[in-house]
Amino acid sequence: MNKYFLSLMSILILFQSFKVLDEIFYHEANNIQKGYVVLEEKVEEKEIETTEKTLENEEIDINELFNNASIEKGTKIARQCSACHDFSPNLKIKVGPPLWGLVGRKVGVISDFKYSEALKNYNKNWTRQELNGFLENPKSYIDGTKMIYKGLNKINDRVNLISYLESLK
Repeated sequence: MNKYFLSLMSILILFQSFKVLDEIFYHEANNIQKGYVVLEEKVEEKEIETTEKTLENEEIDINELFNNASIEKGTKIARQCSACHDFSPNLKIKVGPPLWGLVGRKVGVISDFKYSEALKNYNKNWTRQELNGFLENPKSYIDGTKMIYKGLNKINDRVNLISYLESLK
């Protein structure tokens, strides 16, 4: 047993000596910076103008924002929703109701899903304006909803997501 231990220790000492010699003869200054590199997305001028308009005037026409909406960006945003909602035409019920054909549909009409009383009694259709308000903060928009999602703060994200939901027909 001792001969195996001695062999192992000899090898470890040999490797350590290589490391020390490397440091002595080939020492380079370490220019390592702590932290992470933050990659920033390029923001289009239209999005900046839209954000500035929103800050200046709270009551901006939401239909104007849909002229610059991106279904591709909405698809990326919808990935976070796919854990609870189904986007396929199969109308599969998960934790939340299926979202296929949602825009224009009456609130709380999927028969196999158990909606909260707040949504059952809401008696409206899912329009662009309704979805915009609901997606911003579901708990405060319809008091008593079971949806635990915190909401989307950026209006451009909401517009892109609603555009994607409109394409599901």
